[in-house]
Amino acid sequence: MGWHADDEKELGTNPVIASLSFGATRNFQLQHRLEKSIPKQSIALNDASLLVMQGETQHFWKHQIPKTAKPIGTRINLT
Repeated sequence: MGWHADDEKELGTNPVIASLSFGATRNFQLQHRLEKSIPKQSIALNDASLLVMQGETQHFWKHQIPKTAKPIGTRINLT
């Protein structure tokens, strides 16, 4: 999934987004929307990882799970 924010109107002003990952490890990346001088952040989502985004995260940050060059295993995500 490419760079995006979960900022759909129906989610409310400051949504709480919980993401549960099972299976192969993927890198979750965050990029500040306004301050390009802030380095991108990367978090490894291992099997049974729980990632929670809340507050103003969706206002100021975009996120993605980048494509990989080769298949690295099955992953299921519940958001």
